Amino acid sequence: MKYNKKKKSKDKPKGRKVMNTHSIIIIKNEKNEYLQYYDKKWNCYLFLNSKMKNKEDMESIYNKIKEMLNIEKEDVEISFVGEKIHKKFSESDKIEKEYQHFFYKVNILKNIEEFNKKEFQCYNIKYKWFSFKEFENDERIQKVNSDIIQFVKSFDI
Repeated sequence: MKYNKKKKSKDKPKGRKVMNTHSIIIIKNEKNEYLQYYDKKWNCYLFLNSKMKNKEDMESIYNKIKEMLNIEKEDVEISFVGEKIHKKFSESDKIEKEYQHFFYKVNILKNIEEFNKKEFQCYNIKYKWFSFKEFENDERIQKVNSDIIQFVKSFDI
């Protein structure tokens, strides 16, 4: 839930900042691997994600998939999986922030040749498929994104 700074809320603790609301876009292949992109700010592979207004803001997910993977809306099927609210250190802002993450499973409905490769590039962004074992063995992913990995694992997608 976002808080509007102009409105006062009895439930809002003093000093509480606005929550960062994001979607986590989960794309899984037939090998039980999850698509990650390399984020230069975080210096790490991450799930695709986008800022959202609220849980129903599906356009932000469609737009992110189009922007990053050049896949049209009609070639995508999205289903809501779950929601988590937690605190996390922001690598870009170098402070702890509170996040509200909405998790969505995304099925790509058309065959994309590049997706058959372990690693590929699209629009100069590096992508790689990871299994849970590979996530667990990657020190950087464990340092900055183990919380998200555990959330996805708990959803049993």
